[in-house]
Amino acid sequence: MEKAADSFMETRYYPLFVSLDERLCLVVGGGSVGERKIRTLLRFGAKVLLVSTECTPWLKAQHEGGNIHLLGDVYDKNLLHGVDLVFAATSDKALNERIANDAHSLRVWCNMATDPEKGSFIVPSVFEQGPLTIAISTGGLSPAVARQIREKLEDQFGREWAIMLSFMGLLRKAIQSKGLKSDQNQLIFREMARLPLIGWIQNNQRDQAFQAIYDICGSWIGWDELTQLWNEAWNPYSSSSLPSLTASEPSDI
Repeated sequence: MEKAADSFMETRYYPLFVSLDERLCLVVGGGSVGERKIRTLLRFGAKVLLVSTECTPWLKAQHEGGNIHLLGDVYDKNLLHGVDLVFAATSDKALNERIANDAHSLRVWCNMATDPEKGSFIVPSVFEQGPLTIAISTGGLSPAVARQIREKLEDQFGREWAIMLSFMGLLRKAIQSKGLKSDQNQLIFREMARLPLIGWIQNNQRDQAFQAIYDICGSWIGWDELTQLWNEAWNPYSSSSLPSLTASEPSDI
Protein backbone atom coordinates (compact mmCIF):
# COMPACT_ATOMS: atom_id res chain seq x y z
CA MET A 1 0.00 0.00 0.00
CA GLU A 2 1.43 3.36 -1.01
CA LYS A 3 2.11 5.98 1.61
CA ALA A 4 -0.31 8.89 1.32
CA ALA A 5 1.35 11.89 -0.29
CA ASP A 6 0.56 15.46 0.59
CA SER A 7 2.19 18.56 -0.83
CA PHE A 8 1.41 20.85 2.11
CA MET A 9 1.95 18.63 5.15
CA GLU A 10 5.12 17.01 6.38
CA THR A 11 3.31 14.92 8.99
CA ARG A 12 0.36 12.62 8.39
CA TYR A 13 -1.63 11.83 11.52
CA TYR A 14 -3.32 8.47 11.93
CA PRO A 15 -6.87 8.86 13.31
CA LEU A 16 -7.19 6.81 16.50
CA PHE A 17 -9.56 6.51 19.45
CA VAL A 18 -7.91 5.11 22.59
CA SER A 19 -8.99 4.24 26.11
CA LEU A 20 -7.08 6.17 28.77
CA ASP A 21 -8.75 4.42 31.67
CA GLU A 22 -6.08 3.91 34.37
CA ARG A 23 -3.35 5.03 31.94
CA LEU A 24 -0.49 7.09 33.36
CA CYS A 25 -0.28 10.56 31.82
CA LEU A 26 2.37 13.16 32.66
CA VAL A 27 1.54 16.84 32.19
CA VAL A 28 4.37 19.36 32.44
CA GLY A 29 2.96 22.82 33.01
CA GLY A 30 0.29 23.90 35.48
CA GLY A 31 -1.09 26.97 33.73
CA SER A 32 -4.33 27.34 31.78
CA VAL A 33 -3.15 25.01 29.01
CA GLY A 34 -2.10 22.31 31.46
CA GLU A 35 -5.37 22.67 33.33
CA ARG A 36 -7.35 22.22 30.13
CA LYS A 37 -5.39 19.07 29.27
CA ILE A 38 -5.86 17.65 32.76
CA ARG A 39 -9.59 18.35 32.87
CA THR A 40 -10.01 16.23 29.75
CA LEU A 41 -7.66 13.48 30.93
CA LEU A 42 -9.52 13.08 34.22
CA ARG A 43 -12.84 12.93 32.41
CA PHE A 44 -11.56 9.94 30.47
CA GLY A 45 -10.23 8.08 33.50
CA ALA A 46 -6.50 8.74 33.20
CA LYS A 47 -4.11 8.78 36.13
CA VAL A 48 -2.48 12.20 36.00
CA LEU A 49 1.01 13.21 37.12
CA LEU A 50 1.85 16.92 37.12
CA VAL A 51 5.16 18.78 37.09
CA SER A 52 4.93 22.54 37.47
CA THR A 53 6.47 25.49 39.29
CA GLU A 54 3.02 27.08 39.62
CA CYS A 55 -0.50 25.69 39.48
CA THR A 56 -3.90 27.19 38.81
CA PRO A 57 -6.30 27.20 41.78
CA TRP A 58 -8.28 24.37 40.18
CA LEU A 59 -5.15 22.21 39.80
CA LYS A 60 -4.17 22.88 43.40
CA ALA A 61 -7.63 21.72 44.48
CA GLN A 62 -7.32 18.56 42.37
CA HIS A 63 -3.96 17.77 43.96
CA GLU A 64 -5.28 18.40 47.47
CA GLY A 65 -8.27 16.19 46.70
CA GLY A 66 -6.05 13.34 45.53
CA ASN A 67 -7.27 13.45 41.93
CA ILE A 68 -3.83 14.22 40.51
CA HIS A 69 -0.30 13.70 41.82
CA LEU A 70 2.13 16.63 41.87
CA LEU A 71 5.67 15.32 41.30
CA GLY A 72 7.41 18.63 41.93
CA ASP A 73 8.45 21.73 40.03
CA VAL A 74 11.42 20.45 38.00
CA TYR A 75 11.11 18.30 34.88
CA ASP A 76 13.54 15.41 34.46
CA LYS A 77 13.75 12.84 31.67
CA ASN A 78 13.52 10.01 34.20
CA LEU A 79 9.92 11.05 34.91
CA LEU A 80 8.97 9.66 31.50
CA HIS A 81 9.71 6.05 32.44
CA GLY A 82 6.47 4.10 32.76
CA VAL A 83 4.36 6.94 31.37
CA ASP A 84 1.88 6.27 28.56
CA LEU A 85 1.44 9.86 27.37
CA VAL A 86 3.22 13.12 28.10
CA PHE A 87 1.91 16.62 27.51
CA ALA A 88 4.48 19.41 27.18
CA ALA A 89 2.23 22.28 28.21
CA THR A 90 4.57 24.96 29.53
CA SER A 91 5.05 28.47 28.13
CA ASP A 92 8.76 27.71 27.65
CA LYS A 93 9.26 26.56 24.04
CA ALA A 94 12.77 25.28 24.71
CA LEU A 95 11.58 23.16 27.63
CA ASN A 96 8.67 21.82 25.64
CA GLU A 97 11.03 20.85 22.83
CA ARG A 98 13.35 19.10 25.27
CA ILE A 99 10.40 17.13 26.66
CA ALA A 100 9.35 16.16 23.13
CA ASN A 101 12.88 15.04 22.25
CA ASP A 102 13.19 13.02 25.45
CA ALA A 103 9.83 11.39 24.80
CA HIS A 104 10.86 10.54 21.24
CA SER A 105 14.07 8.89 22.43
CA LEU A 106 12.09 6.77 24.91
CA ARG A 107 9.27 6.06 22.42
CA VAL A 108 6.68 7.78 24.61
CA TRP A 109 3.79 9.53 22.88
CA CYS A 110 4.10 13.30 23.35
CA ASN A 111 1.75 16.22 22.75
CA MET A 112 3.52 19.58 22.46
CA ALA A 113 1.49 22.71 23.10
CA THR A 114 3.76 25.35 21.57
CA ASP A 115 4.89 23.48 18.42
CA PRO A 116 2.43 20.61 17.84
CA GLU A 117 4.29 19.29 14.79
CA LYS A 118 7.32 18.54 16.99
CA GLY A 119 5.29 16.17 19.13
CA SER A 120 4.13 12.70 18.15
CA PHE A 121 0.38 13.28 18.44
CA ILE A 122 -2.11 16.13 18.36
CA VAL A 123 -5.46 16.42 20.09
CA PRO A 124 -8.35 17.06 17.67
CA SER A 125 -11.32 19.33 18.10
CA VAL A 126 -14.04 17.04 19.47
CA PHE A 127 -17.83 17.10 19.36
CA GLU A 128 -19.80 14.67 21.54
CA GLN A 129 -23.48 13.85 21.45
CA GLY A 130 -24.13 10.98 23.85
CA PRO A 131 -22.26 7.94 22.50
CA LEU A 132 -21.45 9.76 19.26
CA THR A 133 -17.98 11.29 19.14
CA ILE A 134 -16.74 13.20 16.11
CA ALA A 135 -13.10 14.31 16.05
CA ILE A 136 -11.96 16.96 13.58
CA SER A 137 -8.37 17.67 12.66
CA THR A 138 -6.71 19.92 10.10
CA GLY A 139 -3.39 18.21 10.73
CA GLY A 140 -2.35 21.07 12.97
CA LEU A 141 -2.65 23.60 10.12
CA SER A 142 -5.58 25.55 11.55
CA PRO A 143 -7.17 24.76 14.92
CA ALA A 144 -9.54 27.69 14.31
CA VAL A 145 -10.93 26.04 11.18
CA ALA A 146 -11.25 22.71 13.00
CA ARG A 147 -13.27 24.51 15.67
CA GLN A 148 -15.47 26.11 13.00
CA ILE A 149 -16.18 22.71 11.44
CA ARG A 150 -17.02 21.29 14.87
CA GLU A 151 -19.52 24.09 15.50
CA LYS A 152 -21.24 23.33 12.19
CA LEU A 153 -21.48 19.66 13.12
CA GLU A 154 -23.05 20.59 16.46
CA ASP A 155 -25.97 22.04 14.52
CA GLN A 156 -26.33 18.91 12.38
CA PHE A 157 -26.13 16.20 15.04
CA GLY A 158 -28.67 16.81 17.80
CA ARG A 159 -29.91 14.69 20.68
CA GLU A 160 -31.85 12.45 18.33
CA TRP A 161 -28.53 10.89 17.29
CA ALA A 162 -27.67 10.08 20.89
CA ILE A 163 -31.06 8.44 21.38
CA MET A 164 -30.82 6.44 18.16
CA LEU A 165 -27.28 5.21 18.84
CA SER A 166 -28.04 4.34 22.47
CA PHE A 167 -31.03 2.32 21.34
CA MET A 168 -29.10 0.57 18.56
CA GLY A 169 -26.41 -0.42 21.07
CA LEU A 170 -28.95 -1.83 23.51
CA LEU A 171 -30.80 -3.62 20.72
CA ARG A 172 -27.57 -5.11 19.36
CA LYS A 173 -26.75 -6.66 22.75
CA ALA A 174 -30.30 -7.97 23.11
CA ILE A 175 -30.30 -9.53 19.63
CA GLN A 176 -26.87 -11.09 20.13
CA SER A 177 -28.06 -12.70 23.36
CA LYS A 178 -30.73 -14.62 21.44
CA GLY A 179 -28.18 -16.94 19.85
CA LEU A 180 -29.08 -16.16 16.25
CA LYS A 181 -26.79 -17.01 13.38
CA SER A 182 -24.42 -14.32 12.17
CA ASP A 183 -26.25 -13.84 8.88
CA GLN A 184 -29.54 -13.35 10.77
CA ASN A 185 -27.96 -10.68 12.96
CA GLN A 186 -26.57 -8.92 9.91
CA LEU A 187 -29.94 -8.99 8.16
CA ILE A 188 -31.72 -7.47 11.17
CA PHE A 189 -29.29 -4.59 11.47
CA ARG A 190 -29.18 -3.93 7.74
CA GLU A 191 -32.96 -3.56 7.83
CA MET A 192 -32.74 -1.38 10.94
CA ALA A 193 -30.19 0.88 9.22
CA ARG A 194 -32.66 1.53 6.41
CA LEU A 195 -35.28 2.96 8.78
CA PRO A 196 -35.54 6.78 8.96
CA LEU A 197 -35.20 6.66 12.75
CA ILE A 198 -33.54 10.06 13.04
CA GLY A 199 -36.44 11.80 11.31
CA TRP A 200 -39.01 9.88 13.33
CA ILE A 201 -37.31 10.78 16.60
CA GLN A 202 -36.96 14.44 15.58
CA ASN A 203 -40.66 14.62 14.73
CA ASN A 204 -41.80 12.68 17.82
CA GLN A 205 -43.28 9.95 15.60
CA ARG A 206 -42.82 7.44 18.39
CA ASP A 207 -45.51 4.95 17.47
CA GLN A 208 -44.45 4.81 13.83
CA ALA A 209 -40.81 4.28 14.79
CA PHE A 210 -41.57 1.66 17.39
CA GLN A 211 -43.94 -0.27 15.13
CA ALA A 212 -41.33 -0.38 12.34
CA ILE A 213 -38.69 -1.63 14.79
CA TYR A 214 -41.05 -4.27 16.14
CA ASP A 215 -41.88 -5.44 12.60
CA ILE A 216 -38.18 -6.22 12.13
CA CYS A 217 -37.29 -7.57 15.58
CA GLY A 218 -40.59 -8.84 16.97
CA SER A 219 -39.86 -12.47 16.12
CA TRP A 220 -36.99 -12.48 18.63
CA ILE A 221 -37.73 -9.66 21.08
CA GLY A 222 -41.11 -9.24 22.73
CA TRP A 223 -43.08 -6.00 22.82
CA ASP A 224 -42.40 -5.38 26.52
CA GLU A 225 -38.66 -6.02 26.22
CA LEU A 226 -38.41 -3.77 23.19
CA THR A 227 -40.33 -1.03 25.00
CA GLN A 228 -37.91 -1.28 27.92
CA LEU A 229 -34.90 -0.93 25.60
CA TRP A 230 -36.47 2.03 23.81
CA ASN A 231 -37.22 3.88 27.03
CA GLU A 232 -33.77 3.11 28.45
CA ALA A 233 -32.24 4.84 25.45
CA TRP A 234 -34.74 7.72 25.49
CA ASN A 235 -35.10 8.54 29.20
CA PRO A 236 -31.69 10.22 29.70
CA TYR A 237 -32.96 12.87 27.27
CA SER A 238 -36.47 13.13 28.72
CA SER A 239 -35.83 16.73 29.83
CA SER A 240 -35.60 17.72 26.18
CA SER A 241 -38.49 18.11 23.76
CA LEU A 242 -38.16 14.42 22.97
CA PRO A 243 -40.28 12.62 25.60
CA SER A 244 -39.96 8.95 26.50
CA LEU A 245 -42.15 6.46 24.78
CA THR A 246 -45.46 5.35 26.15
CA ALA A 247 -46.01 2.43 23.83
CA SER A 248 -49.40 1.29 22.64
CA GLU A 249 -50.08 -2.27 21.62
CA PRO A 250 -48.85 -3.24 18.15
CA SER A 251 -51.35 -2.40 15.45
CA ASP A 252 -50.63 -5.49 13.40
CA ILE A 253 -48.91 -8.63 14.70
